[in-house]
This record gives sequence, C-alpha cells and structure tokens, in this order.
Amino acid sequence: MTAFVPITIYLNHRPMVVASIADAAKALQQPWPSMDKPSRLEAIRMIDECLA
Repeated sequence: MTAFVPITIYLNHRPMVVASIADAAKALQQPWPSMDKPSRLEAIRMIDECLA
C-alpha cells in the first residue's frame, strides 16, 4: 500500500491522478489559473524540500 491516497485533480478540465510526491510535482508544473498564488508556491517549496 502506498503512503498516499490517490486523488484526482482537474487542470484545464482534464483529470489528473496524484498518487505520489512526484505526481504532485508534475501537477504543479502544469499551467494553473493563478500561477503566483501563495499556496501553490508553498506547495512547490514543500515538494522541492521532500525531493531534496
């Protein structure tokens, strides 16, 4: 069993399953409506920290 429960997010009206830190990093690299939103930037920082 993985450490993460897979979730489905929708980017540009297309579903994307996020089931790992690598998937989350990939999702955050996609175009988002608010690219400079503080919560998005914080998520990127935390993922970078996990992958370091």
